[in-house]
Amino acid sequence: MLLCYLDESGNTGSRLDDPRQPYHYLVAVMIGEHKVSQLSERLDELAAGAATTAKVVEYHGQELFAGSGPWDGVEPHVRIGEYEKALAVIAEVGAHIAHASINKPGLAQRGAWASPHLYALQFLTEKIDGWIASNADPLCRRGLLVADQNHQEEQYAFELVREMQKSGGPIGSLLGIARTTEHIVDNVYFEPPRVLRSLRPLRGWSHDRAAAPGEIPG
Repeated sequence: MLLCYLDESGNTGSRLDDPRQPYHYLVAVMIGEHKVSQLSERLDELAAGAATTAKVVEYHGQELFAGSGPWDGVEPHVRIGEYEKALAVIAEVGAHIAHASINKPGLAQRGAWASPHLYALQFLTEKIDGWIASNADPLCRRGLLVADQNHQEEQYAFELVREMQKSGGPIGSLLGIARTTEHIVDNVYFEPPRVLRSLRPLRGWSHDRAAAPGEIPG
């Protein structure tokens, strides 16, 4: 089974006109359950050797970018190097990355029925389901979605994923292009942030960044 760890960046809730964060990103790191321990161990090794001002408990892309938290006072080129090492570990263990992004001002102009997060969740879940369907690895024929606790969105997310499994998501349903998911197990599982440590390096990436290792196109 694939464990699909989800996390978002640029979440401004119902506000869609924040000029500093015009995009809402939802990213998934997909990794075989038999590789999770290896990923955790490799990130622990990186954290132990990092030249920081305090112990690194988990890698936060935002802290690395801003030079805050344990990275306070660390030179930018050093932080960039640590970021690249963390991303390299994702490729090293054979994990894959998928993402969806929502243009919030554009969404506001068209009239939104839900938050950007739920739009992104449908698009990303469809992308993950489609990739699993094309995957020949017998150990990766099912996916389990695991996300940060988000009490504002949890019930809506449950309902969205359940609807997608029955008849396809609401976006595109009137046009007959909504995808019915067949490879997502159960529903979305929400865990405390500390559980999703493998995904933190991806937070704060921008829409004009280079493709990450193992990234699924589209």
